[in-house]
Amino acid sequence: MKLSTFILDNIEPILKQWEEFARSLQPGRLMTVTALRDDAERMLQFIAADIETPQSRAQQRQKSIGRGLQLADRADSAAHDHGKARAVDHFTFSEMVSEYRALRAAVTRMWLDSAGVDAESVAQLVRFNEAVDQVLAESVVRFATTLERESDLFTASIGHDLRNPLNSIVSSSEMLAQSTLLPDPERAAAKRIANSALRMAGMLAELQDFSRSRLHGLIHLSLEHADVAQICKDVMAEIAATHPTYSLGFVESGDTAAIVDRKRIGQLISNLVGNAVQHGTPSGTICVSAQGGEQHVRIEVHNEGPKIDPARLKDIFEPLHRAPSEAPRAPGSLGLGLYIVRRIAVAHGGTVSVTSTETDGTTFVVVIPRTPKN
Repeated sequence: MKLSTFILDNIEPILKQWEEFARSLQPGRLMTVTALRDDAERMLQFIAADIETPQSRAQQRQKSIGRGLQLADRADSAAHDHGKARAVDHFTFSEMVSEYRALRAAVTRMWLDSAGVDAESVAQLVRFNEAVDQVLAESVVRFATTLERESDLFTASIGHDLRNPLNSIVSSSEMLAQSTLLPDPERAAAKRIANSALRMAGMLAELQDFSRSRLHGLIHLSLEHADVAQICKDVMAEIAATHPTYSLGFVESGDTAAIVDRKRIGQLISNLVGNAVQHGTPSGTICVSAQGGEQHVRIEVHNEGPKIDPARLKDIFEPLHRAPSEAPRAPGSLGLGLYIVRRIAVAHGGTVSVTSTETDGTTFVVVIPRTPKN
């Protein structure tokens, strides 16, 4: 008997073994039969059909890396649905993969016991294993995607829910810090609480921007006519007040008016200058320039100091990435600053790049259009 025929004729006993194995795993102990079997029947039907489907060597190669022809009659295959369901039901990655290992062993053992082994059996088994690898690869992709999205939603929720209690801490501690009824040591302590809470608020803002961009793609913009050079000067004045020991310079040229999100561009500049403060030479000069062109406005932030490792440059705008040799992050930083810079630039239809050499220092360049493209 062909393996494909055997699978279709014995779906119920195969599903029974699938169910028993899934119930032996920790998340499956309290699940219903329907939930345990999940999309297994559709996957078995896919596997049976795939065994009988002619394929070229190229198609065989594509299948081995999870890009085989989808025979499902819907946007999401049974394997996709299964991977998502197992993630939602709190199966671990290894537990989900072990289901396919158990399925492979059960079907192989049951079929060989009934049919014996010959040359045709070997060929059928090869096709069967290819099909199992295909559905496994699909499940793995959807499982990982689901976990990532759930993680992003959780992060966004935490960031949102913490805002109100944190704002309460800031306002209450600032009120105590200004009270004339408290002795100086207590007012100083209240001021330290307020400053710490404000740093936490900045970290939460980074976290929310990160989660929002992961979930929805681009950061939302509130566009208006603004002078980019003036935004740079305003941001630099704030940074100079909090970092009085650093030498900050600013140069502007041309018409720097553009339609931008004033707050986001300020955040972009603040993140770049903050990065220069953290990694540049303390005695060196940090120079910011805004240059108006015919269709674009160009912002440059330059700092002196050791060059960035070329291996680090290729992923410097990736979130939560830090080379092992780098110094610890500054207090109040989650390592998301440059990632958010890129997301803001891209949301405006612009670009950001960086060059770094031992002799010339490090320069970040942001180019944004004067008028955003529709």
